[in-house]
Amino acid sequence: MTNLKQLTIKELKQFISENRADDDKCSAALGELLTRDTDGPIYPANMPREEMQRVLQEKLEQVKRAQ
Repeated sequence: MTNLKQLTIKELKQFISENRADDDKCSAALGELLTRDTDGPIYPANMPREEMQRVLQEKLEQVKRAQ
């Protein structure tokens, strides 16, 4: 099996795409991918709708400015 820890995030996403029919491989790769982004913000599951909309709008504006 491929050493998932040696793959880049882009390669992990490609691996997941290519192995989506294999539950074990897909699950292992997704688990590795999710452990990589530990610096991202954590939002509460019960975030009010207005706050969620504000956060999403802010993120969309950041993406537009980066292009």
